Amino acid sequence: MYPSGEWEGFWYQAAYDRQSMTGFRLDFTGGRITGRGRDVVGRFTFAGECDDETGSVRLVKQYVGRHQVVYVGRPDGEGSIQGTWSIGRDWTGPFLLRPVVPRPTGDEPIAEIG
Repeated sequence: MYPSGEWEGFWYQAAYDRQSMTGFRLDFTGGRITGRGRDVVGRFTFAGECDDETGSVRLVKQYVGRHQVVYVGRPDGEGSIQGTWSIGRDWTGPFLLRPVVPRPTGDEPIAEIG
């Protein structure tokens, strides 16, 4: 359902505002998700599951040598995953993850629509 490769996104926490996650990797294989990257907190890995029928995901983001964050999300209808992250019961907020899509340069050949 989701493409393996480079992803980007953000998480939001009231005390820290919106924080970017750019250029991280997610791999989707047989209902399992793995990944790695870096954000303002530090380096992290992702491990989790994806329901190929509904697009629902549950990920654990493990910061290297630090805490874990649980991400629970679903498709937003435009290829991204949106949902809620949490650290225990006390810390929570929204997130959005989206695959990095190559942007047109303007030098692409024009394709006929038939």
